[in-house]
Formats: sequence, structure tokens, C-alpha cells
Amino acid sequence: MSPQDEVVFGHTVEGLLVALDGHLDAALRARLKDAGLDVEGKRAPAYPKAQWYQWLRISAEALFPGVPLPQAHWQLGERFIEAYFSTSMGRALQAVLKILGPARTLERTTRNMASGSNFVRVDVERLGPTDYRLKVNDAGLHPEFFGALCHFGTLTTGVQGLTTVVEAHAAPSATYRMRW
Repeated sequence: MSPQDEVVFGHTVEGLLVALDGHLDAALRARLKDAGLDVEGKRAPAYPKAQWYQWLRISAEALFPGVPLPQAHWQLGERFIEAYFSTSMGRALQAVLKILGPARTLERTTRNMASGSNFVRVDVERLGPTDYRLKVNDAGLHPEFFGALCHFGTLTTGVQGLTTVVEAHAAPSATYRMRW
């Protein structure tokens, strides 16, 4: 697949806009529009990956000014998961995750992430009953956002004591360790 064919699906972008609800002032709307996202317009079925990563950076900076970008991306990921689970696609996914539990949720991370884009692939390695390593082919320049998606998505299963750390990052790939 060529970079021009790598896209994030429209409902994923809708999740980001829901996460930005209440913070979309004129300045943020203008920055996003300059980067190719008209928040007032109709959602396209898909958007280029490069634009998606630019919108994440703009959103993290706007929502968490003065916060180091990695931490801002983590916080944006948390907001995104909350917002995404309020969309129709997100509610359906959340219901499935609650049934599956944390281990099976992590073991099907590639399938779960495939609903949001056509380029993210995740290799999941079970190191122990409650210890996993996830290798992601494309977590962008700031892997904390993707780590937060996995972390807070897995928390929705009801798991207790979950920790998620970025073990390695060589943009765009990243490796995460998740334990509980």
C-alpha cells in the first residue's frame, strides 16, 4: 500500500471532533481548516494519514497548552476514547470489549484498530496471563496517543491495575507493554 492510500476513516475523525467538543473556538477551527479539516463541513469517508497526524498534534496543543507534547497526546488519547465510545461505532466496540475482557481485547487489537484506519497493524505477544507486548507498525510521531487508545480502551473491560508504557519508539513504529 502506498502512503497515498493510507487513510483514517471518517468515523474516527468524528470521534476526534467529539473529543474537541467545547474547545472548538474560532482559532482552533481555523488551524484545523488550514490543515484540511473543515469542522463545519460534511465528513468524508476517509482522510489521508498525514492530515490525521497533523490534526492530532494541533488538537493536543490546543487542548493542553504548556503540557509537553507526549503527555498532551496521552491526554488527547484518553479524551478520544471517551468521545469515540459515545459514537455509534464506538458504542458497538465498547459493548464487545466489555464481553471479551482484557486479555481477549488485547489479543484482537489489530482487528479493533482496523475499524479506524487501513494502515495500522499490531503484533500482540502474550508474555504471561496478564502481561502483553504490542508492536505497532505505525503509531505516528507521538506514540503516547496510540498507547492511550490501547490503555483506556482496555480499561473499559473492567480490568484493574492496568499499566501501559511505551517500551520503544522508532517513528512511526512503537512497542508497548501492558500489564495488570
